[in-house]
Amino acid sequence: MNTIGIDNNLNRERIRKLLAIGLFASILTGIGDFLLGYAQAIPTTTPATGILAGAPNLKDWQMIAGGLLGFFGIFLEGLSFFAVYRLMADAAPGYAHLYRAGIFGYIWLAPVGCHMNMGVMNLVYKYLLPLDASTAELVADRLFWGFSQPVYALLVIFWVPMIIVQFLAFSKGLTPYPKRAKWFNLILGAIPAFLLSAILDPKSALGAGVGTMFLCFGNAFTFGGLLATLPDQETFDQFQKKLKDADKR
Repeated sequence: MNTIGIDNNLNRERIRKLLAIGLFASILTGIGDFLLGYAQAIPTTTPATGILAGAPNLKDWQMIAGGLLGFFGIFLEGLSFFAVYRLMADAAPGYAHLYRAGIFGYIWLAPVGCHMNMGVMNLVYKYLLPLDASTAELVADRLFWGFSQPVYALLVIFWVPMIIVQFLAFSKGLTPYPKRAKWFNLILGAIPAFLLSAILDPKSALGAGVGTMFLCFGNAFTFGGLLATLPDQETFDQFQKKLKDADKR
């Protein structure tokens, strides 16, 4: 399998470092998302303006700092997903190829196309709304449906296979982890953010801020869970031996 310059896929120490970086990056991104979402929502009439409902109450520094923190954090998250890629690469090269394609899509699309552009859209909407509400709504719709939505759709095409492949690789014992590690996935980790946001009221500043962080919750749960339960070196060695013995048959 083409390892794109990444040799010794099951180097435990490298995997540990990547998982730690991923956890840090998820927290960094979470701060950025919270800053972009932490504002009282105003009444809106369209899906696009609904997403930007808190923009008029956001401070400029929130949009700029939130955009930049998420930009760097999401990029680091993308690189850190190579820890999971390495875990499955030797035993499941087909899964690893799909997962790696998802990583490239994540790094390509998520930092700028799906995060920083939200900071830009919020800023534009905030300053257009007091001048002309109808123009602000029109611009928001054009930006969202014409620029943002196609990027989101393309990211999903890359992202969904990553989630599925990760679940399958762990559930089938194709990594050194026990099969129960399959539950350390983004979807399960994101649920608390939705529940907490609903409890706090998603239209309130705090509820909106927490709700905006749902992907960060999911990624932090994934990286943190895999880091906390990382098998010892002996388990890694036994897994590699098992693969070698299988190749000889």
